[in-house]
Amino acid sequence: MFGITNALQFYQKLVQEFDDFYENQGSARHAMNFVITAYHLHEWIWKDYLKNDAARQQVMGIEKDFKAYRKWLDSRSIWYAQMEPLANGSKHFRPASGPHISTVDVGSLNSFAFNEEAYNDGYSYFVMDVGVHEGLPNIAPAGMLFEAVMRFWRDFLRAHSPYTELPKGRTKLSDECPISSQ
Repeated sequence: MFGITNALQFYQKLVQEFDDFYENQGSARHAMNFVITAYHLHEWIWKDYLKNDAARQQVMGIEKDFKAYRKWLDSRSIWYAQMEPLANGSKHFRPASGPHISTVDVGSLNSFAFNEEAYNDGYSYFVMDVGVHEGLPNIAPAGMLFEAVMRFWRDFLRAHSPYTELPKGRTKLSDECPISSQ
């Protein structure tokens, strides 16, 4: 479909969606594209190679059953499991039953009071409601959820795919950033 013919190419699409989102974390279009691609990658993997690879299925302990494969995925990453309600909610114009994601707007005024930099542009970004702690609401940038899902799929493909080289994007994942020795 559209020149994408296997799971590796669909993963490349996910990498590109992640890069686009990270460059504009307030873009609903980029967020929706990432979530929908991240969720549907499991179908591409199944149809591309896993459905007919009994040896890989045995290593994963899933037998030749798509439902068992999906259950296996959900049990390996709580963050990946959140993609289904977000993807379906965004595609079908209904609130997601999973994590609540909303927009935070950062205003145009900042700490450079009354000089030319005080009136720079504001920006928005998406946050995920992660519950209440000690009576206070807690939120985390949606980019953190998206990165966890990127690392999940990268690690899954490294461990359970026939592909030896995976595409890399412009955005480094947190576990790819060296810790300074200074």
